[in-house]
Order: sequence, then structure tokens, then C-alpha cells
Amino acid sequence: MRQQSCLFLATVVCLFAASMSLRARADITVPSLDGALVSPLGAPGEITVLMFVTTDCPIANRYAPEIRRIYEEFDDRVTFWLVYVSDHGQASELTDHHDSFAFPMQGVRDLNNALVQVTGVTVTPEVAVYDTNQKLRYRGRIDDRYVAFGVTRSTASTHDLRDVLSRLVAGERVSYSETRAVGCYIPSVGD
Repeated sequence: MRQQSCLFLATVVCLFAASMSLRARADITVPSLDGALVSPLGAPGEITVLMFVTTDCPIANRYAPEIRRIYEEFDDRVTFWLVYVSDHGQASELTDHHDSFAFPMQGVRDLNNALVQVTGVTVTPEVAVYDTNQKLRYRGRIDDRYVAFGVTRSTASTHDLRDVLSRLVAGERVSYSETRAVGCYIPSVGD
């Protein structure tokens, strides 16, 4: 009987821990490109999308037009953040990159990989989508245009990010899902 109680307690603790790991950490602050500290995951009541990029990832750079289209489709109902990871360059370089690709959402610098760690992303471009309760609902690719590194389709056949956002803004229940993103590995992930 005692063994069963311990097993039950361990199961409850594991489920609670797993549930908490999918919740956003509102206390994470990172600098925006203009230097102000912001909390991208601190807005309960909003659907939040973190789009992870680096300046030198060709796949992430090729997704700029699609990122702009998704932003334009959902920006009145979703909060978007462009997250520069492992990019310790000057803020002016990041601002130049942000402006040259005409990204419409605010850019932030994840200098210590705090957002990378809480979301679990491993490559760029990769996205993490949080619902209005700041629970992680999707992590992965934008679409399936990239099959493997160096292997692309002419057009995407599955639009993962757009599909998840459409369901969330319609108020539909979205269970957590994950897809494998293809891109440039984020240095120091898992160190």
C-alpha cells in the first residue's frame, strides 16, 4: 500500500512538473533592439509567437517574406516577437538585419538563451506559440518547405504555424504539438 502511495505521489509530481514546463515564464526579460528590457512571455490574455532567428542563417533569412505574410494576417490578434539568439553582435548590426528584411514585429536579443531554454527550440528558424493562458501549444517549423538541410520543396504543402494560429484565434482547443524544424543549430543549446 505504501509503495502504491509513493508511486502515485511520484506520478502526480511528474505530471505537475511537465505541466509547468509548458507554461510561459513571465519573469524572463530580454533587451529589445533599442536596449529596453521587455518580457515577451509576460502578456496573459494574448496569443504569443516567438520566432527564433540569427542574422547568418540562410534558411531563416529566406523565410522573411513568409514571416511578414503571417504577421500581416494575424497581427491584430497575436503578439509576435522576433528573437535573435546566440548573436552577440552589436545591437546596430541586429537592427540593420531587422530593417533590411523588413520584419514588422519587435526584435529582442536572447543573449543568455533564456527564451531558448524555456521554449526548447534548437534551430533557427523555429517558432514557439503560447495560448492566451501562456501555455505552450506549438513548437517547430513555420511550414514544411524545407525537408532537410539543403533540400526544399518549391512550395510548402503543410502550413503548421498558420494552421495553429488560425485555430487559436478562432477559439478552438489546440493540444500541444511539435514538428521538427529544419535550419541552423543554435550554439550552446544543451550545454
